[in-house]
Amino acid sequence: MVTVKLPTYVRREEPLQGRPRRFLAIFSSGLKRELKRVTNIIALFLAIAFGVILTIFTVFLAAAFQPLAELDASYFFGTLANPALLFFALIVAASVGSGLIADDIRHMSLTLYLSRPITTSDYLLSKASIVAFALVLAIAFPAVLGPIVAAILLYVTWEVAIQALLAGIAFGLFATVLFSTLVLMFSSLTARKGIAAAAVFAGALALQGITFPLREVVGSDSIFHLSLYENLLAVGRVLYGVDPGVLGWEVSLVILVAVVLASSAIAFLRVRSMEVVAAS
Repeated sequence: MVTVKLPTYVRREEPLQGRPRRFLAIFSSGLKRELKRVTNIIALFLAIAFGVILTIFTVFLAAAFQPLAELDASYFFGTLANPALLFFALIVAASVGSGLIADDIRHMSLTLYLSRPITTSDYLLSKASIVAFALVLAIAFPAVLGPIVAAILLYVTWEVAIQALLAGIAFGLFATVLFSTLVLMFSSLTARKGIAAAAVFAGALALQGITFPLREVVGSDSIFHLSLYENLLAVGRVLYGVDPGVLGWEVSLVILVAVVLASSAIAFLRVRSMEVVAAS
């Protein structure tokens, strides 16, 4: 009598990667995917090129038409106050960020992410970092480039340059967080990135467009608090030591922080609901 025994196998359990490794895996793969898209490359190139050209032009304009001794940190606010700069930043945010969650929903990749030991916060933070990386290049980079170039060319003292540099970093990071959370919120609400991108533009530009007609009807400058752009400028003026203008920066700051928190909460709850579906 012959006895046949089946072989036994022991599956090797792979150790769970740490949270930073899981975060970097989502961030690096998502960033590589977005940078392979021609539209994203073009949008990012145009935003960076415009920011650099505008910054260099602003620096040399100061040397040509304004006494160098009168230059202070407030002069560099003119670069960030240019509406075209934030418009290009909005294009970058919509192009790079609109499909970050929407594509995962459409391709059912989101359920795969959340079925693994990845929390909703890990997922959203890694996705936000992708669009934030692009926005830093579009907003913060021109903000810090101007003071550095001006100081190297001896147009301003390094003390003034450092003041403008710190203000630019603060403004750039704040605007980056604002746009990143907004675009992620819209991306989480739909499976079509085109709709998410259109919602970003409609939400930002429509509010900006209606403020001026409403100003004539209401007769109060406080109506400009409806515009994200005007609120950003109000906060930026304080950072650069510029005249605060018609809007109180305290109210503008509260509004922008509320928008960031609300956008983050909506995106979190939306992705969290997908996690519940995946787990069920």
